[in-house]
Amino acid sequence: MFNRLGKFGVAVTVASSALVLVTGTVSNALPDTTGTAVVARPPVTVPSPPPYKQLALKTLDQVVKGNFVAVSARFDESIRQEGNPAVLANAWKECQDQLGFGRHQSHGAPRQVVSGDRAVVDIPLRMAKQPGDFRVVFDGQGHIEGLWFLKKGVPVP
Repeated sequence: MFNRLGKFGVAVTVASSALVLVTGTVSNALPDTTGTAVVARPPVTVPSPPPYKQLALKTLDQVVKGNFVAVSARFDESIRQEGNPAVLANAWKECQDQLGFGRHQSHGAPRQVVSGDRAVVDIPLRMAKQPGDFRVVFDGQGHIEGLWFLKKGVPVP
């Protein structure tokens, strides 16, 4: 979605700028004999998408610090009911203890891909016993639509 939107935004801005340039040239070259002025619209600006990689890093940091209330507050409506702070805390504990990843040590650089109209960010996890991935899916407004603790290498759907 963002690739198409970005290309569209650039095309609109260029076209609007060209219109202003042409209108300015024509009105300077020819006197206005009709009594009506030609007004060009200002360039259309497309809001930039939220910085998803930074949001994902902030989310992981809050999970590691145990601030599950802050993370679940950014959930969208579709997962807010099932993804309350207690559920998220249990999932993080299960990832470390029962699934055998071990305690969180550090993480690598986030990788972002677009899947449909969603931004998917994977952050490689360095855990005490085995590596894993932290995956978070954002909607266009930066709300969290999904959050997973995965074994290393699970592909983005």
